[in-house]
Amino acid sequence: MRVRIFTSLIALGMLIACTACGAKEIDYTKEDPVTITYLTIGEKPSNGRTEEVIKELNSILEKEVNARLDIYYIPWKDYLENYNIALDSGDVDLDLIGTGSDWLDAWPNAIKGNFLPLSKEMLQEYCPQTYANLRKEEWEKCSYNGSIYMIPENEYTQWINHGFIYRKDLAREAGLDRVKSWSDLDKYLKYVKKAHPDMLPWDADGKTVIHTLGYLMSARKYAPIYELSTYGIWGAYTDDLKTIVSPYYTGDEFLEYAKLMKDWDESGIWRDDFRFTGDNTEEFFSGYTSVVQHHTQKYYTEIKPTMDVMIPDAETDFYWFGEENGNLMKNSILHGAMAVYSGSKNPEKALMVYDLLRNDPRCYRLINYGIEGVQYEVNKNGLLEKPSGYNADRDGIVMNFWWGRRDALEIQDSSYNWSEYYDLIDTYDRNAYSYPWDSVPFSTEDINKEIKSIVEVFDKYLPAITYGQYDVTPEEEVETFRQELKEAGIEEVTAKLQRVLDSY
Repeated sequence: MRVRIFTSLIALGMLIACTACGAKEIDYTKEDPVTITYLTIGEKPSNGRTEEVIKELNSILEKEVNARLDIYYIPWKDYLENYNIALDSGDVDLDLIGTGSDWLDAWPNAIKGNFLPLSKEMLQEYCPQTYANLRKEEWEKCSYNGSIYMIPENEYTQWINHGFIYRKDLAREAGLDRVKSWSDLDKYLKYVKKAHPDMLPWDADGKTVIHTLGYLMSARKYAPIYELSTYGIWGAYTDDLKTIVSPYYTGDEFLEYAKLMKDWDESGIWRDDFRFTGDNTEEFFSGYTSVVQHHTQKYYTEIKPTMDVMIPDAETDFYWFGEENGNLMKNSILHGAMAVYSGSKNPEKALMVYDLLRNDPRCYRLINYGIEGVQYEVNKNGLLEKPSGYNADRDGIVMNFWWGRRDALEIQDSSYNWSEYYDLIDTYDRNAYSYPWDSVPFSTEDINKEIKSIVEVFDKYLPAITYGQYDVTPEEEVETFRQELKEAGIEEVTAKLQRVLDSY
């Protein structure tokens, strides 16, 4: 086996010299294996099943690289704040850090020193299989000031672009073959409000604002820079990718969106008080609400299959943001990535463990699927199934390895709606373009400091604008929002981002 051959060579060579990059020596003469702690996002499980999987996984890791794996969980509640606190504090012994440029502050953490710079020599030496499967240009997307700071999930196809999941039976009642634009969505929701008084068109939570960016990407072909904020404050239009803009601050599209949301509020599309503590998706399954706002993967892996069972006549469908103008941007390969913590006591060993988790089929199945016969089975068609008697609460595991998956090692789940998915993907493939900003160093330490006050203005105003929760006109509210953005320095930051792009 390739990993075993490699490991044996390293064991002989490490007693003589360090690697060319100056990495620490790994002492294979230690009697006890080294524990590598991996940080991920999710709730720490309490049913004991994850520990059983880790035990089996560690039996492989101990044999191959004399290491064990431990998992440190950051719970979902306030996850980004707590993630950054854990990395900044240095109070936790960490080695491998799950990260992402668009939702887990990958670049800010790299720039402020929380991630270890990785040389090509170090990666070739300790992470050889993974290194061989990345192209030069992909490594460049992981680099800042000449150093590599993370390993991307470049071998995994994932569609998490958002949209509205709706009922095609109700759309037909409303005179629509499909919902394929915001105009159609407006007609659909207002029809539900009028024709089905026992149904709340959308039981929104009053907080989620991702559909704001969805509207802006549907109104024009806008390509946001995700690593600067989850709001997508800055970006460029695809017909002029050399000019940085903020459609929140200039143009008419955001004002038109504010008017529509105010209209939806006044039309009773959602609750008056947002005192909702339930699950909008569960309400969709029960027929209480007519839409769910989520992403493609959630649609075909969970909501569509479940709805086909709960309300078969509903013919659940998906309107994806940008559908009306074909504006679909692929995920960055840094949406999921793995970094080595700067405080790791065993960075080389951490890389060796990661190389096994990502490339060894035994390790890959354990960390992604669990133990065969307990968490999963593979049927005669090669599809993943749950064993007879499986109970998620009793048997489920939480490993959340979203930082190194590979299409070549995935097992298709028999419960997913694959025919619907492939039809959708055919459409995506005709429209999608690569994320244009991976290699541009927008997220510098200075810029990250300057955008904090701008993001605070968004935090203050955008939820209210998104749900029409203000007493003045949309024109007045948007003008106030934009004035505060100006005072917070949005024009200066836009100009600085433009200089970065011009110099790249």
